[in-house]
Amino acid sequence: MSRKLSILAGAATMALSLAAPAANAGIFIGLQQDAGPIVTVVSNGPGLGLFAAPFGEFELTVSVGIGEPISPPPILLQSVVSVTNNAGAANAGALTVYVTSTDNTDPVGVTGFLSGFSTTNLTPGWTETMQTYLDPGNGVFALTTLLDSQTFPNTGGVNKFSVADAGAGPFSKTAVYTITAPSLGGSSGAVSVTAEAVPVPEPGSLALLGAALASFGVAIGRRRKA
Repeated sequence: MSRKLSILAGAATMALSLAAPAANAGIFIGLQQDAGPIVTVVSNGPGLGLFAAPFGEFELTVSVGIGEPISPPPILLQSVVSVTNNAGAANAGALTVYVTSTDNTDPVGVTGFLSGFSTTNLTPGWTETMQTYLDPGNGVFALTTLLDSQTFPNTGGVNKFSVADAGAGPFSKTAVYTITAPSLGGSSGAVSVTAEAVPVPEPGSLALLGAALASFGVAIGRRRKA
C-alpha cells in the first residue's frame, strides 16, 4: 500500500527563539509506523534535529528545535510536528513521533512541569494525542513518568501542570506525538515543556498538616457514631 506522508517539525521562527542548548544536551528523534519498532533517525543532535528521508511507507521530513536552559523558567523541550497526507493511501494509519531532550540538569529534585499542547489545521476525522514524559535516568524515548497528556479531535490548545521528582540529574524529557490519519488531510501539533523548582514543605508544616487531617478524621468518626 502506497503512502506519502510529509512531516515538518519546527518552524524557523521557533528555532530562532530557542537559546543555545547546554554543552552536553542531546536531541533524539524517533519514528514509529503503526505498531512497528521505534527507529531513531536523529541521535544526539546539537541544538536542532533534522531528518529528511523516506521512512517505511512514509515520505517525510522532520526538523525539531530544543533549547535548554532558558531562565526563568527553563524551557526543556519545544517542538512542532506538521503532518500532511495529500497523495498517499486514503487510510494512512498511525504515525508516532518521539522527541527527547537529554542531559537536563536545571532545576533538579521536586520540580513543577508545565506542558503546553496545541494543534491546528486538524482534518475532521483525524486525532492527535500528545504526551510528555520525565525520566530521572536520562534515557532516550524513555516513557518512565507520564507528566501530562492531551488528545485533540479538533483544533485546540491547553496548558497542564504536574509535579514530579527529577532526581539529582541529569534527566531527560520526551514528547510523544501520535497522529491517526484515517483519510487524506493534515494537522500541525506543538509541545513545549518548562520547569521550575517546587518548594518542599518544611517538617513543621507537614506536622501541622498531619494533625489537621487526623482531627478531620476523628470528627468524621464521631459523626458516624452519632
